[in-house]
Amino acid sequence: MAIFSGDIPSALLRMPGTPASAAYTDEAFLLTKKGQAETALGAGLVFSVLGGIFGVLVLIVAAPALADVALKFSSFEYFWLVMLGFTCAIFIAGNDPLKGVVSLLIGLLISTVGLENPAGAPRYTFGNAEMMGGISLIPLMIGMFAVSEILRYAAVVAKPVLAVDRPFGNVFTGMWALLKKYPVQLFRGSALGTLVGALPGAGADIAAWMSYGISKRFSKEPQKFGTGHVEGIVESGAANNAALGGAWIPALVFGIPGDSITAIAIGVLYLKGMNPGPTLFINNPQNIYAVFIVFILAQLLMLPLGWMAIKR
Repeated sequence: MAIFSGDIPSALLRMPGTPASAAYTDEAFLLTKKGQAETALGAGLVFSVLGGIFGVLVLIVAAPALADVALKFSSFEYFWLVMLGFTCAIFIAGNDPLKGVVSLLIGLLISTVGLENPAGAPRYTFGNAEMMGGISLIPLMIGMFAVSEILRYAAVVAKPVLAVDRPFGNVFTGMWALLKKYPVQLFRGSALGTLVGALPGAGADIAAWMSYGISKRFSKEPQKFGTGHVEGIVESGAANNAALGGAWIPALVFGIPGDSITAIAIGVLYLKGMNPGPTLFINNPQNIYAVFIVFILAQLLMLPLGWMAIKR
């Protein structure tokens, strides 16, 4: 639910509430400006739920096998995964890949701020102790989107479109048509999100950006991306929520958290007497399958709760 909640300010204000929502913020906001806020938010909600259910089902059926593959990732595999991410950053830059390269280099430069590993020497901190830990992704990302919107609004005289000036319609209208039109994108985004989420340290934001880039690369209408095209929301929305289920694969099978959320949850499981690892499925089968049921119910509850959040 937290991932989808970030889609609401993305669509209405062009300010992503979570890093995972940033991948398709422009698409959602431009759809809102076209008067299709219901489509943007409805697609984000429905396909996030479907992607999340896919991730949980994969977790239930193939957790041991996928976790074993994820743990075999060495520095070579992670290197090529990073290269794929860099390539996606260039793909989503539109018709000007040079801008994508420049933006990528600026992002890499910002990421070098903080303590240098492994020596621990300060780098680009300018004597400021608060920058020793580097620049946090979430405030940087939200701030950059917000500042760009402020500058854009300051440059025009017209009244900015910050929110919908009319009552919301039914956000589920047209979703069945989207399901029939984009089944491949739904499956591809869900599968990619689950696989990326199963890699320790990778999260929903990485899955969403990679999925958006791949969606644009293989789309039949790539020229529509960046103009308010729902296809990008469909695939990325499915990927970012599927990654949450994927992150539980190494967490439950080997006790290695896939992201920060599962790291906290592992501690809770220890407090409840459940030791994450290979023996968890042998010693606590009733408890672990109860957890699986809760995961599925949580995904289904996203539909009414997400609808209520949109209406408010």
